[in-house]
Amino acid sequence: MKKLLATLGSLKRRSMQMVAVAGGLFTASVASAITAPAAGSFAYDLYDVGVNDVLLGAPGFVGGVIIMVVAAINLTKNWLMSVAGLLGGVVLMNADTITASMGMLI
Repeated sequence: MKKLLATLGSLKRRSMQMVAVAGGLFTASVASAITAPAAGSFAYDLYDVGVNDVLLGAPGFVGGVIIMVVAAINLTKNWLMSVAGLLGGVVLMNADTITASMGMLI
């Protein structure tokens, strides 16, 4: 009997967690995509240097390549961290495309 009550309590707890997660997913109705600021607006220069010159420029590409090379070298030591490094390098190299596609989805 105690085992049955414990199982029912566990099921109740799990179902309440599922309801909370589903409620959180369905109540998020407002979604906004990231858009580039217009020239001359607030913090446009900061955005221009940070995103266009660094992230999408040579430093972002070189950083992505370096992350991928280090991850490939360390593949034999810790393969899980190497896979995460390879994915991170790909994300860094393709940040503009990922951001644009997320903006299209939302």
